[in-house]
Parts: sequence; structure tokens; C-alpha cells
Amino acid sequence: MAATSVELRRQRILQVAKGHFERFGFRRTRIEDIAREAGIAKGAVYLEFESKEVLLHAVIGTLFEEIGRRYAAEVMGLESPRERLRATLRFAYRELSRDALFERLLREDPEVAVLRSLAESGDNPRKADAQLEMIRGWVREGIERGELRADLDIDAVPFVLGLMRFLHYHTGLVTTGDRISRERLLDAVIDIFIAGLSAPAPTPPSPGKRPGRGSTR
Repeated sequence: MAATSVELRRQRILQVAKGHFERFGFRRTRIEDIAREAGIAKGAVYLEFESKEVLLHAVIGTLFEEIGRRYAAEVMGLESPRERLRATLRFAYRELSRDALFERLLREDPEVAVLRSLAESGDNPRKADAQLEMIRGWVREGIERGELRADLDIDAVPFVLGLMRFLHYHTGLVTTGDRISRERLLDAVIDIFIAGLSAPAPTPPSPGKRPGRGSTR
């Protein structure tokens, strides 16, 4: 089904707005500049989006939908819950490297007030709770399968994982010069994190001792 002129106009506004937010940040982006580049009147932008913040929320919402489809295809089908956790971080670091919008917003506002307002709006709190419970479910599954440590704080793991997703933005503090590449550092972070979650490997039987047999006289 072909998109209507209204839908095409909305898509055009979102496309242009994303480029402006990436280049100029939230504060310096102007609706009139977006309208001019999109080839429409400023009032037409406000007909679709009542404020610049609402427009940014729509841009991020569209981006999250695209990211969500890729995440479902690449991560959700993995059999091992431990590997789903590993793949979640790998996916996050790759997506953050590919898209400049979130890094720009974070540099402009370390408290990410705009992103906080988005997280608290509409149906997003419910979605966030569902995602937290999904990760907790993976941890429970991993413990039951013997992949993950039984003493993990199941409620805390999703928040630790969420915190670690944003390490991508702070690697510049330690990767100056040619000491280590960002990619290698992040790979090591993932490996160390997963190792910390993993259950210890079974202890092999001592040499010369038959497992499962009592001592003989």
C-alpha cells in the first residue's frame, strides 16, 4: 500500500530532523531550518509535532523501531541465555558506533534530560519494565541451565547490563594514542562481564579415581 502524502511528509520531516539533531544537538537545532531543508512551511512541521522535544521523541522512536527489528533478528533467536546477554552488548556497541545521534545528545547534556523525558512518556515505562523482566528471565534460565552463577543478584543484572551499554561513549578516556583500539577494549569488557556471570566449570575427577564409585578396601 502506497504511503499517503501526509505520511511521506512526516517521514521527510523525521529524516531531515534526525540529521539536524546529529549535527547541531537538541539546543541548537531550529524548527525553521528543518522546515526549510524539508521544503515545507514551518507551520506544517508544528502541525505534525507540537514542539521540538516532541519531534526529537518521534525521531528517537522511529530509530528504536528500526533497532528493535534488528535486535530481534540477531539476538532473540539465540538458544543460550548467556550468549543472548553477550550478543546484547555486542549489538549495543555496534549500533552506538553506527549512529551518531545518541552520542551527540549525551555530549550536549550528560544528564540526558530529553531522553529521560522520553523514557517517562506514554507507554515507555511499561516497555522498560517488560525489557527488565525479559533480562531477569534470561538470568533465571541461565541459572537453571547451569550457564550462570546461582548467587547472581537477578534484579540487579538488567541494570548492570544497561549501564554497560553506555561504556561505548567513555572509551576515549583510556584509548588515546595507539595503546588499544576501542573495538578490542569493548570486546574485552564483554568477555570479562560474561565471565563474571558464568557458573564455574565442573571440577574434573582426580586422575586414577573413578567417578561415582565408592572407595574399595
